[in-house]
Amino acid sequence: LSGLLFSSLLPALDLIVFSGVEETVSVTIFSAKAETRVQVQLSVKGQAVLSLLLLLTDKGTIKLKVPSGLRGQALLKVWGNRQLTERGYIFHNYTSITVESKGSAVFIKTDKPIYKPKHKVLINVYTVTPDLRPINEKLIRRIHILMFCFFLTFIGIVNMSFPLSDQPVFGEWFIFVEVQGQTYNKSFEVQKYVMPKFELVIIPPPYIRDLSLCEQASITARYTFGKPVTGKLTVNMTVNGVGYYRHEMGQPVIKTMEIKGSANFSLCVKDMMPLDVADHFRGTVSIWASVTSIEGSRQTTFDDSTAVHKQLIDIKYSKDTRKQFKPGLPYKGKIEVTYPDGSPADGVRVRVKAELMSKDNVYTSELISKDGEASFEIPSIPIAAQHVWLEVFKEMADFDVSDVFGVPKDDGHMWWPGLSSKRRRRSSVFPWDWDITKDARFAFTVRIHTVERNRAGGDDRHGEFKPPAEWRDVHR
Repeated sequence: LSGLLFSSLLPALDLIVFSGVEETVSVTIFSAKAETRVQVQLSVKGQAVLSLLLLLTDKGTIKLKVPSGLRGQALLKVWGNRQLTERGYIFHNYTSITVESKGSAVFIKTDKPIYKPKHKVLINVYTVTPDLRPINEKLIRRIHILMFCFFLTFIGIVNMSFPLSDQPVFGEWFIFVEVQGQTYNKSFEVQKYVMPKFELVIIPPPYIRDLSLCEQASITARYTFGKPVTGKLTVNMTVNGVGYYRHEMGQPVIKTMEIKGSANFSLCVKDMMPLDVADHFRGTVSIWASVTSIEGSRQTTFDDSTAVHKQLIDIKYSKDTRKQFKPGLPYKGKIEVTYPDGSPADGVRVRVKAELMSKDNVYTSELISKDGEASFEIPSIPIAAQHVWLEVFKEMADFDVSDVFGVPKDDGHMWWPGLSSKRRRRSSVFPWDWDITKDARFAFTVRIHTVERNRAGGDDRHGEFKPPAEWRDVHR
C-alpha cells in the first residue's frame, strides 16, 4: 500500500468541529502512481449526513462544510480507490469527532483608533457565547496583523501588543482573527501626525421675532479635552421654507471671521428671505459652520432649528375643542396661541365672533391669551343654523386674507378672485400638514349661516365671485 498522511483531522483522539463551519481535510498520498478517488464521509448514528469526493494524484484538500444543526458524536471516514469501481481500498481510516454548536462571536478592540510612529498597539480579542460569556474552552487562534502573525491557544480572552517602528507604513492597518474556521477583522490607522479633534456647536435663536431686524447667534469650538479652539470660522446661511403652494429658496449669506473658543455673528433674515413670499410662509434658517484650527484640523456642523414665520403668532383650536356644534346649546372652545417654536404666547388679543346670515351678530368676544391659551363660550347656537363656517382673518392696509376652516385639509382648494383696494382675498385651507399661522392682530371668527336645503351658502358681501363654499354640517 502507498503511504498516507492525514493532516489534523485524523489523529488518535476526539476532535471538536462546529456545525455550520467549513473545515479542511488535507490528504497526501506518497509514491502515487495514478489518479486516486478520495472520498470523505461524515455520519451520525450510522447515517451519512455529508459525503464529498476528490480526485488527486499526490496531495489535495477537501472543504468540509459541517451541516448546521448537528450536535454530538459523529464519525469521519476517509478512503480511496484506485478506480471508480469497487476493487478494494488503497487506504481507509476513520476517527470519532464531536460536533458543537457554533454560537460564538469574536470582538476585536484596540486602545485607540489612530496611532503615530513608535506607539504601542494594544489589542484585546474576546470570544463569547450567545449570552456574552467568555468561552471556557481552549481555542487555536491565528491573529494576523500586516507583517506580524501570532498563533495562540487560550480560553475566551486574549490581550496582546506590538510596537510600531519609527518609520511604519502610514494608512489603514487591518487585524485579522481566525477562530473555528471563521475570519474576523478590525482596522486602525497609522498617521504621521494625529490632529486633535474638537466639537463644534451652533447656538441660534429659537425663532425670528421680526423679519426686519437682526438676531444674534453664536458658535463654540472646543477640543475634546476642554481647551478652546483657535482658528478661522466660515458661516454659510440661508432661509428655506414653503409659502402658499411651493418651496421657497432664499439667498445665501456667507460670513468669515476668527474664532477663539467662541464667536458671535448677526443673523439677518431680511438679507436671506426669498423674494415675494406669501403671508403664510413657514421656513427655517439653515446654518452651515466650518472651523479650521491653527493646527490644520477641520470640523463642519449644521443647524436648521431656527423657525422663520412671516406671521409671528400661531392660532389654532386645542385638541380637546369639540368639532360638533349643537343648535340651541352653548358651545365651549379653547384656542392655543403660540410662537413659531411652540412656546406659549401671552398677552395676544384674539377675537371670537359668531354671525347669522353673515350679518346678524350672535356672539363677539375679545380674549387675551394667558399661558398660550384663550377659552371662550358661545351661549347658544341658533336652532335655525344648519352649517358652521370657521375662519381666521387679518385686516390689512389694502386687503385682508381669509382662510376658511371646517373641512379636512386634503379637501381644501384655492381660488383667487383678484385684488383691489379694500377687497378681500380668499383661499381655502391649505393641504399641508401644519396649522395656519396668524399674528396678534388676527381674529378667530366663527360664522353661522342658515341656508336652503340642497343649496350651498356663501359670503359675497364684498361683491366677489362666489366660491364653492366649504361647509361643515351642524350636528343636531
